[in-house]
Amino acid sequence: MDYIPHTAEDIDYMMQETGVHILLDLFDTVPPEILIDDAAAATILTSGTLPAQGMTEPELRSHLARLAGKNKVYRSIFRGAGSYWHYIPAVVDYLASRGEFWTSYTPYQAERSQGYLQAIFEYQSLIAGLTGMKFSNASLHDGATALVDAIVMAQSQVRNRSTVVFAGVVNPMYMTAVATALRPRDLAFKQVEASDVEAQLDGGDVLAVVVCSPDFFGIVHDVAAIVQAVKNKDPNVLVIQCITEALSLALLKSPGAAGVDIVVGEAQSFGIPMFFGGPALGFMAVADPKLLHKLPGRIVGATKELHGDRIGFTLTLTAREQHIRREKALSNICSNEALNMLRAAIHIVALGATGLKQAATLSVRRAHYLKQRLATIGGFSVASDNPTFNEFVVTTTPATARLVQQACEEHDVLGPLDLGIFNPGWAGMLLFCVTEMNTMASIDGIVAICSEAAQA
Repeated sequence: MDYIPHTAEDIDYMMQETGVHILLDLFDTVPPEILIDDAAAATILTSGTLPAQGMTEPELRSHLARLAGKNKVYRSIFRGAGSYWHYIPAVVDYLASRGEFWTSYTPYQAERSQGYLQAIFEYQSLIAGLTGMKFSNASLHDGATALVDAIVMAQSQVRNRSTVVFAGVVNPMYMTAVATALRPRDLAFKQVEASDVEAQLDGGDVLAVVVCSPDFFGIVHDVAAIVQAVKNKDPNVLVIQCITEALSLALLKSPGAAGVDIVVGEAQSFGIPMFFGGPALGFMAVADPKLLHKLPGRIVGATKELHGDRIGFTLTLTAREQHIRREKALSNICSNEALNMLRAAIHIVALGATGLKQAATLSVRRAHYLKQRLATIGGFSVASDNPTFNEFVVTTTPATARLVQQACEEHDVLGPLDLGIFNPGWAGMLLFCVTEMNTMASIDGIVAICSEAAQA
């Protein structure tokens, strides 16, 4: 729908009809100290970039082009930490831009929404296949809130316990979301090394163990071994695997094969551009039918005609009333990320199992090539000998880390993430990320940048 602003005459007419004397009366419930009156608003309008009488279309296009020109466009990107630079086939934009997909409203009227319902069903099937789990929902807002919902699910399943153990280094932004959203639930959070998980179960108060693999430092953990240790010690504890780099699912052992109870994560790697840090796409899947009924958001099911063989799709296993129960609800996620979900489904199908594995393999090989090259630079050292996927941490001095980032900016490269911004103890630690989009020439280029910074 096109937006056509009201003329001054339109506004005067509506004010007369409604008995409003000044426009400010429409906002009398807003604190006055944050409002500006009509005269002040007019002054801002007439003295701003846009003239009061508006712009012609060529003038507006030129103005927008100048604004867009202020954006920083990087030639290559070596930063991940939850948002990843992957190739998106042209078919994703083409199909996802069709008009019938321009809504994320929940398709309650199944008889009018068979196409969209089937798309959601296919997405659920793809996520279930990638994760090795039996059931998936119809997507969530992002990886961080998906982790929040997984912990809420676990608490509803394992009652009278209040401790959640995190194995592996968790993305600090995820932990902020978890601590904020779950504050009213009086839960205790413990972050431990993956090898120390079993010792945390002695008190009998742990309801869930969250395993981040690959974790925030890019380290791949032996999830199956952790699951086995947890279940042997206390079979009531649920194991949640959190994955921020969804492409790893194409190459690493699946969460289902590892025996986890709930898997959540961020699926931005599948067909969703990085933009300015969003939008995102949370995914969630479970193995146990008991947990299926606790999944937040939407679940689409398939059925057959009573008389005939035609397949029909509809929302199932969730009631709309669930989402208006306020504090009693298991989740406040009342809609699915329909457009991003669609993009992810198209992306997965377009690449197929072979294409996804190729992209993942390229990412790993090029990441390890960069890791090996950086390890030869004096003053740089790889932080861990543990296996990694496409991210890894290199340690240097805080001063050298700043020089690396400055030099990257000068060369139009989005360089590694300085982890010191999250934790003073991580000062001088740089988190690198390499994907199939990073050419060998660009990798050699950032090695040269780091080498020069180390010698400065």
